[in-house]
Amino acid sequence: MNEKSKASDEGADVLYPESTPYDHDKNSLGDRVEEVGPVTAHVPDSHRGLRMRHVQLIAISGSIGSALFISIGIPFTSGGPLGLIIGMALWCTVVWASANCLIEITTLLPIDGGFIGYATRFVDESFGMALGWNYTITQFALICYDITAINLIVDYWKPLHPAIMITVTLVVILLLNIWNVRFFGEAEFWISLSKIFLIIGLTLYTLVTMCGGNPLNDKYGFRFWRNPGVFAGNTEAKKIVQGIWDSLCWSTFAVVGPDYLSMVSGEVKSPRRVMPRAFKTTVYRIFGFYLMGALCVSIVCAANDPALLGAIENKAAGAAKSPYVISMNRLGIPALPSIVNAVILVSCISTGNAFTFTGSRALYGLALKRQAPQVFARVNRNGVPYVAVLVTLAFGCLSYLSVSTSASKVLNWWISLVGSAQLVSWTAIGITWFRFTAGLKKQGLWPHMLPQRGYLQPLSAYWLVVWSPLVFIFQGYYVFLGGFDAVSFVFAYGSIFIFGAIYLVSKIYDYSINKRHRWGIPLEELDFNTDIKEIEHITAESEAARAARSKGKGQKVSDFFF
Repeated sequence: MNEKSKASDEGADVLYPESTPYDHDKNSLGDRVEEVGPVTAHVPDSHRGLRMRHVQLIAISGSIGSALFISIGIPFTSGGPLGLIIGMALWCTVVWASANCLIEITTLLPIDGGFIGYATRFVDESFGMALGWNYTITQFALICYDITAINLIVDYWKPLHPAIMITVTLVVILLLNIWNVRFFGEAEFWISLSKIFLIIGLTLYTLVTMCGGNPLNDKYGFRFWRNPGVFAGNTEAKKIVQGIWDSLCWSTFAVVGPDYLSMVSGEVKSPRRVMPRAFKTTVYRIFGFYLMGALCVSIVCAANDPALLGAIENKAAGAAKSPYVISMNRLGIPALPSIVNAVILVSCISTGNAFTFTGSRALYGLALKRQAPQVFARVNRNGVPYVAVLVTLAFGCLSYLSVSTSASKVLNWWISLVGSAQLVSWTAIGITWFRFTAGLKKQGLWPHMLPQRGYLQPLSAYWLVVWSPLVFIFQGYYVFLGGFDAVSFVFAYGSIFIFGAIYLVSKIYDYSINKRHRWGIPLEELDFNTDIKEIEHITAESEAARAARSKGKGQKVSDFFF
């Protein structure tokens, strides 16, 4: 064991222990590479077109959508200022735990398919197949949610026929995804910056107006924490707990990120250098953005504000039910609500773009493992799985449901489906980590083979596999209150039945063809060799080219921030 690994075991490491994959000690990953044979790449190296700045913005873009600015008002009215922050902070720790699991596997094997491929490789083929289709369905639903939300955002100014915006959005996303991953990366980088500027702008708006910098000269400070109170005026323990729980359940839909990093890792230049830093900084930013957003919302608006409650009850369009816009209208600030709505619109296009990327790559990864029709594995000369992109956007056409049904009702369907499906994915990631680690130990490769160590392991993994199923079981409690709603039940719990059905059908098929019956790959048979030499080779070439290339001012600025 090298000195860094010892330090990690002794608890002397920082949030994510540092490791240098280019200067290994004895028995390190560098020596391990010499033991394995050459590996053929799944797709041409040209498909690795994403750089550090692309990866970080993609992860942030995929995890921060309109929910942080608009639908956050819904859990806020239930939990109040403190309830919202507690619920969101608690779920952020679960997301952080998932990052601690994924950073160890992804930095070792940054390959196409991400955590879906890891489940197939380190748990069981049927398990990976079920997880892959579950995640693919999640991304399909997120695309539909995002496109439907764009309709409502545009309606804030002037109602248009839903089919118009749906069609325009689908065409724009198609153009950004169909040809070259570099087009996607560049577009996502620049568009995603709008979200960061919006978050910073709303934070400054909160600071300035709470200190009296508004047309009314109202120095309101933390007034709304005192009235109606930190828990929205609730004094009964039952209602306080319910408010916190509602905030936590909303966060399962809104707060994600590490899964996107895992999914894009197979298309990253110099993955050994980029992925560790991307995991560390992105998790910090997600914590900061969401918790700061929750704090700002709790300052600028009251949880029992009649305008906020009325907008939610009447299913108001776009930013009309945003706590920030409610605050701007209360303070008599003109024009700014429309500006906020416009930036949210741009950010939604960015989010839909990211969902299309991850959804198509999930489908592509399944095809590589022969767990989906092989047509989805077709790529163009730039390595883009264009068939998977087309099919992903074809499912996005389900957003046309909002043409004949209330858009708000359709949005709630997608939110329920996405939240439950993501909980299944988080649980599966934890299970995969346990199998991955057990296999490394069984084969005498742990921990020196890991380029990067996660923090507080295995406690992080236990935290993940306890909280994710627990929240899944109770997140749909509203279905059982009053009359039973079959549609709500399907969207709240249907993902586990889909996962189970695919898993069992795959097992039955495997037994009928191969006449074998096993519930997991034996630890001694887990594959830690395939792809390692290829990844080291790609990284070494990329680092050599990077060292030989002179850095301009733009590159130095990019390196500083990203």
